Amino acid sequence: MTRAVPCAAAWLALLAASLLAQEDIAGAVQTVDGRILNGRVQVDADGKVRVTAAGGTVTELTFGDLLRIDQSTTVPAGAPWRGNEVWLRSGLRLPFSTLSGKFDPALKTTTVTLQLACGVPLDVSLTQLRAVRLCGEDKAPAALSVDLQHPGETSDFLFVDRDGKPQRFSVVIESVAGTSMHFNLRGAGYDVDVSRVTAVVFGKSTGFPPDRQPKPRAAVHMATGERLEGRLLSLDSVCRLRLDEGAELSLPRQQIVAIGVASQKLTWVSELKPAVQQVPAFDRTWPWTVDATSFGPGLRLGGQEYEHGVCVVPRTTLTYDLGGRFDLFEATLGIDDRGGPEANAIFRVRADGRTLFESPAMTLGMAPVTVKLQLQKCKQLVLEADFGKNYDLGDLCVFANARVVQL
Repeated sequence: MTRAVPCAAAWLALLAASLLAQEDIAGAVQTVDGRILNGRVQVDADGKVRVTAAGGTVTELTFGDLLRIDQSTTVPAGAPWRGNEVWLRSGLRLPFSTLSGKFDPALKTTTVTLQLACGVPLDVSLTQLRAVRLCGEDKAPAALSVDLQHPGETSDFLFVDRDGKPQRFSVVIESVAGTSMHFNLRGAGYDVDVSRVTAVVFGKSTGFPPDRQPKPRAAVHMATGERLEGRLLSLDSVCRLRLDEGAELSLPRQQIVAIGVASQKLTWVSELKPAVQQVPAFDRTWPWTVDATSFGPGLRLGGQEYEHGVCVVPRTTLTYDLGGRFDLFEATLGIDDRGGPEANAIFRVRADGRTLFESPAMTLGMAPVTVKLQLQKCKQLVLEADFGKNYDLGDLCVFANARVVQL
């Protein structure tokens, strides 16, 4: 018995050190009004935020005042996930390690349990799954990406491994019990173990997307690759998050890289629908894109990646109806790093007919320009990219992180 005491003491010391390490996780809080606060961040169930600086000074805010909580200096992002993935009908795409199910014969419903990459279980209804990939990204069936874009109406596409090769069947997945998946094929019922399933793409009308929870919403980025979105219930040593699917998760704080906040006080311009006017330089009108360019997702200025914004080609005029609700327009402007070497364009921002900003000719490689403009509760906001001296030669004109803010 006496030998167990030092071991217990060592275990308690290790536990205390672990808890202390969790308490010491600090973040940089970016607020809607542009402040940066550093320190330990806590969020209560009522949405009250406390940021405790290293010297003990406490700043109190509400969760709707925040734009982002960044812990990346303490919790770096991990390597990209290449294993199993699930697509939920809410739009989330999540990495997971194992899948199992529980079938309720009385209600004829199936609850699917996904062990997320971060180690937290997620329980969702079978009807809330849009697709699952139960193999590595490099082993995904070639038809999977096509089926994701064009799923069946009432039938599901099931990919099953046969002698090392995936075979595709049009079926109806009826239930999952343990690791056994039951499906109907041409009127007959069959069972297959999940270990033999390569992928499933569920039919359009076999499920439904959940209602989105109101703002403020949180997007939690995990070091293991998950991006989980929903209602933040609290943030301390763990992060409690309710997804739109209704599942409530307790996420380990030490695995959270950042938390983005979608607040009623800030709206990304890419979330709004503008009236569009385009005048082509020659005989072709190039489409404008949201949160991406024609070369792919994301926006790149000066080597920096931006998640939000719009990309247009001259001359394009986007007119947004703001209804007099906002005080500021903020964005970073420039030619996307993937633009043509002869790109040359002029950027303009107008509010109710007033020109708030007009750039000099912007070219590829020029330092991006950040603007913060007073809207004075305007009714209409206009973003425009106009021709420079070369008309249009790869002018990928980016309004990165374009947003309107209520003070």
